[in-house]
Order: sequence, then C-alpha cells, then structure tokens
Amino acid sequence: MKNTRLTLLLGTALIVAPIPALAQDRANAPETTRMALDRMVISAGTEKVAIDTPQAVSTLDQEDIDQVQATTIGDLLEGMPGVNVQGGVGQLGQGFNIRGMGTAIGDSDNRILLTVDGVTKFYEQYRMGALFTEPELYKRVEVLRGPASSTLYGAGALAGVVNFTTKDASDFLSDGDPLAVRLKAATETNAEARTLSGIVAVQPTEGVELLGSYNYRRTDDYMSGNGNTVAASATESDSWLVKGRVSIGGNKKHAIWASYQDWISDAPQVYDQVSAATGSSLMRRRVHDKTAVLGYVNDFNGSKIFNIEAQLAYSLSKVHQTETTFLGPLAYSDFSYESWQAKLQNTSEFDLGGDWTTFLILGGQWSTQERRNPRVAFNGTVTPGAGTHPEGDMDRYGLYGQLEIVWSDKLTIMPGVRIDWTKLKPGSTIVGDTVLTDNVTDSGVSPKLAALYNFTPWFGLFGSVARTVRMPNVDEIFTRSATRPNNPNLRPEKSDNIEAGFTLSFNDMLGHGDRFRAKTTLFRNDVKDLIVNVTAAAGTPYFQNINRSRFKGLEVEAEYGMGGFFARGNASFIDGKNRLTGDYLNTIPANDYRLTLGYADAATGLSGGWTGEFAERQDKVTPSAFASAGSGLATPGYTVHNLFFAFKPHGGPARGFEFRIAVDNVFDKQYRRHLSALAAEGQSFKFTVANTF
Repeated sequence: MKNTRLTLLLGTALIVAPIPALAQDRANAPETTRMALDRMVISAGTEKVAIDTPQAVSTLDQEDIDQVQATTIGDLLEGMPGVNVQGGVGQLGQGFNIRGMGTAIGDSDNRILLTVDGVTKFYEQYRMGALFTEPELYKRVEVLRGPASSTLYGAGALAGVVNFTTKDASDFLSDGDPLAVRLKAATETNAEARTLSGIVAVQPTEGVELLGSYNYRRTDDYMSGNGNTVAASATESDSWLVKGRVSIGGNKKHAIWASYQDWISDAPQVYDQVSAATGSSLMRRRVHDKTAVLGYVNDFNGSKIFNIEAQLAYSLSKVHQTETTFLGPLAYSDFSYESWQAKLQNTSEFDLGGDWTTFLILGGQWSTQERRNPRVAFNGTVTPGAGTHPEGDMDRYGLYGQLEIVWSDKLTIMPGVRIDWTKLKPGSTIVGDTVLTDNVTDSGVSPKLAALYNFTPWFGLFGSVARTVRMPNVDEIFTRSATRPNNPNLRPEKSDNIEAGFTLSFNDMLGHGDRFRAKTTLFRNDVKDLIVNVTAAAGTPYFQNINRSRFKGLEVEAEYGMGGFFARGNASFIDGKNRLTGDYLNTIPANDYRLTLGYADAATGLSGGWTGEFAERQDKVTPSAFASAGSGLATPGYTVHNLFFAFKPHGGPARGFEFRIAVDNVFDKQYRRHLSALAAEGQSFKFTVANTF
C-alpha cells in the first residue's frame, strides 16, 4: 500500500506542476465538466466558491447524491476526505467521524453537529446510531471540517458540521410550469433492495411553491465479499416531506417557508445495531424521527444593512423498544430526544471603497432539549431511565459574530467569535436510593481567525486558528451506577486548532477549455480535557477528562476536466494520540485515497466512469476493554473498485428521464473499513429508473 501512496502522490505532483504561464483567470474559464471546488458554498458565511473558502469544505449536489444511489447517509459521506462512518452499517447503527473525532464504542458523536434545514439533530443511545433519515430527501450536503465552523453553528463542533438541505419545489418546476411529478424506482442485487420515491411539486400561483415527497425503502441483510450475511445491515423505512414557500410581494428574498419531514422504521431488529455482537438477541424497535421548521427571510428590498434569516424549529428522535425480555421484565422502553430551537441572524454589507467590502454576520441561537427514557414493566411500573442512560434537560444559548473582509478577488479575512451558555438539569432517574437534584451550568468563548490570499489567479494560501469550547452533555454529566458515581465536575473540552493550506486553479492547462482545481489542507487540533467513557474500578465516574490529546493530518482534493472527461481524487491522512500516555486514540481512521475517472457527454446525456477506494493498514490502535471491531483492533489495507453509468438527457422528448446502473465492489472484495464494526458489502449491482414530467 506504501507503493500505492507513492504512485498517487507522484501523479498528483505531476498534475499540479504546470508553469503559471498556462493559467488564466478562472472567471473566464469556459464551462466543461462539473467541478466540485467551483461550487458555491452556502453554509460557511456569505456564499462563496468552495476553493475560495478559507477552511476545508466538501459539497455534494443533487447529481452526486443520485450517482451514489445511497441506502444510508453513511454511503453519501464516506467519499469525502476526512469523513468516516463509525459503528454499524445500517440506517440504525451509524455514527459519524470527522478528522478522527468520533466515539470509540460506536454511539453517536456529539463533537459533530448535524443539521437538517438548519435544525440541529442529536440522538444518543447505547448500541444505536446518531441520525435517522433518508438520503432521497436531500438535494445538497455540505461538510465543514474543523472547529472553525463552530462560530456559526455551535460550540459542539470540535470536529465539524454536516448540513443537509431538503429538496424544494423549484428544483422540479421549470418554464413556469404549475405542476411537476417525479417518480423513481431503484433496486440492488446484493441485499435485494427496493426503493420507491414520488415527488409532487406545485406552483398554484406566482410566488407560491409547494412540494410533497414520499419514500419507501426496504433491504435485506447484505452479504460481504466472502459470502457471509452481515447481521444488522437490513433497512426498513418510510419517509415523507412536505415543504412550502410563499414570496411576499413577489420578492423571492422576502418569504416565509416551512418544512416537515417524518421518518419511520418499525420492524424486528438486532439489539446491537452498532457491532451486532449480540446478533442472537432480537427485539422490535419503532424508530420515529420528526423535523419541523418555520422560516422567514427578508432582504428589505436589497438593503445592505438588513438581511434577516429567522427560524423556529421542532425536532424529535424517538425509539420505542418492545419484545425485550432478554433485558429484563419490561413491556417496553422509550428513548427520546425532543427539542425546540430558534435562530435569528442578520447579514450586513459595507462598501469600504478601493475594492474593499466587509460583511458582518450577527446572530443568536436558543434551544431546549428533553432526554427521556421511561421503562415500563409488565405490571405498569414506570422507571424513569437507567443510570447509564439518564434522563435530563439541556438549555443552550449562543451569540455569535463573524466578519468577512474582502479585498477584490485577492484577500479574504474572517475573524469571528461565539459565546455559549449551557444549563443541565437532571431527570428523575433513581439509582439505588439517589435522585440527582443539582443543576450543572457551563459557558465558553470560541474565537477564530481565518484568511485566504490569492497571490496569482492560479495560486492561493489560506490558514486559520480557532479555539472551540464544547460543554458536557446530559449523558456525560449524569451517567452513573450503584457502584460508580456521576461526574458533575467534568470540565468543558477545549480545542486549539491550526490549519494551513494552498489552492491551485488552472484553466487551459493542457488544452483549450480544460480546468484543474486542487486544495490541500494541513491541520493540528490539540484538545484539552477530552471527555471519554473509561473502564475503571468501582467508585470512579464513567466519564472523565483526558487532559491532552492531539489530532493532526493532511487532506488533499484535486480534480481535472477537459470537455466531457473528468478526474477527481482525494486523500486523507490522520493521526491521533493521548499526549500524556502516548497511546493511540481508537477513533482514528485508516489513511485512504479515492480516485474517480469518468466521461460525461452533454449532447446525449450519457455518463459513466470508475471509482477506486484505497485504504492502508491501520494498526495504530490501543487495545482496551472496549476493543472490538471498529474500536481497538487493527485492520488490513484494501482496494475496492466501483463502476457507474447514467443516461440523463438534458433536452428533447426524453428530457426528464433518468437511468442509472452501478456495480459496487466489482471484484467482490472482503474488507472492513477501520471504524466500522461490520464487514462492508460484497459485489452488488444497482439500478435506478426515474422520470420527471
């Protein structure tokens, strides 16, 4: 695998070495293939092209999402540099990991903020995943890597932020059509998967848009490359989305919008969705996830001082467990996170003269969250949660400000600061004869400074420094047992992150009309007082602070397009250690590389290509009491090949029709991604047919 790394890095070096005389201003570049680093980023402050953002950002648009033909959200995120899936492989078992920050025993990861249409989603349950949702609901996914994104989103984002944007009616309505309908069907051979999706978009009158969407997904447990069935990999879910937008006075930037999405899975399942270690233990789980948003935007008819965005949101993630006699005499138990959230933000623009422009973003956020875990015995007795899954409430308040100082297309400077307060209130969980009564409050200040300077139209340097504070949550503060107390004295985690990198942007590099883009990021994240769940003797708390840990790494993204030909690749190298003991942290993924080669013909709508996934052996682990697949055990390197093909005409009588076929794991390779507790899927053929009319 070292030879593979050398070959890929040498190939990148040969591509990025052309002389500056071949470059021209990218604004004048002719349109060829879609370039990911040329896409607009909407969640890192004011809108800007990804390559001009002074932090690491990856974006998936609708075409990317459709091409993956994803079963789970993890299928979408795995291809991004520095982003990995932890724990299980099914919709109910996946946690997420960015730059080596994740949860070693496979529960959800609270150092990554997950948002849906701006609503923060959070769920944490032993042997379950972090996010329950359907890939078909979304048209855009943006991943902001690193803690600099905490300024706009919250103090918990030590690793980064993942933002999901749902589909809109305007994505399907064209040429003033009042009605559009999209029907889609997909299947997969390995897991005998079947997916049905329907969308209705309506514009009953000018300035009013309505969308309704329904998705049906069923898969069996899939087989790995050696032909073994992988338990806890099946999927059974139904989801729907309704969304509307009303423009006020014909101004699309003065509008009220609302959305509601609902995701349900109700079927017998393996108890341990993370590692399937208790594969013989079956229960029935009804998983119900709801997200509702009411939003308001107003640019005050193009005012440079006031451009307001406001929203009020409700979120509920709930698991109803029955048939759990192997856990004790329980009729059922519920695990839920229910929250109300509000956000108000204003963006002002100031023209300072001499090509200098400044944007000022000011905002505030509030949320209140209830965590409940009633356990109901057959005689009707209700126990309010277990000590190891305590009930409790969390209130959060945050104020933030970010400046974006722009000089021509040469320089961008982004200072920012955020102040957060949290208040934790224990629930009525009884352990022994004890009920906790003391509230726990914390606060933190998270400043940052980021900058990007384009020395030439083809070469730029960027960097950032950021301190981010993450306050402990309900689980970490109140978890206890009869022999081990809770830890109300946990200190907030403090992250000091430094990033530096460069961008390359060439047009007409090897031929007329071609384009090359690259972005390389080095980072070092020192985390003080990292909170971990430790195995210890009686009398010591479950959660404790590790005084100092360090995460460092390198991320590379590069792409090239000429005519219909395109090549894109990324690589990620991450290392993490406890600086006091020298032990490796067990949340660090393997070094990996991805390369895609393909061709897209705009005239016919035909496209296709190959993607290779390459991972090195990961043996930098520290065995522990939690050592298991995905946590504390080494994994060998692997190489996996995938093929894809699509027919999607852009005009003529077949416009709106779409056909896709893909072959994943072409050579039926047996492998396991390092942070996954279960083997990956073996060879599988995927087919999708859709039509919009």
